[in-house]
Amino acid sequence: MADTRILLAGLEEYHRVLGRHVSQLSSEFQGLSSVWQRFAAVYEGDAADQFKHGWIRTTAMFQEYLEQTHQISGMLDERIDALRQANRTEGGLVG
Repeated sequence: MADTRILLAGLEEYHRVLGRHVSQLSSEFQGLSSVWQRFAAVYEGDAADQFKHGWIRTTAMFQEYLEQTHQISGMLDERIDALRQANRTEGGLVG
């Protein structure tokens, strides 16, 4: 039988790294958004309009990515909790 402690450790590490990834990505995107806002205030013309529409799509896709990643994180929380409970139950039966 597989050692569920190894699976639990892997899921916990993945969850930790995923959280760090989202935090770092969000921070960098906020910085980029600030630069865009300053640039958009002075950028005009057809090219500016096209770029603005592209930026709006990019922002929407980024928000969707964050939402999906938060859903994955929530699922990981549930699986980690269930696996911890299973390990406690299994540990109690072995002794």
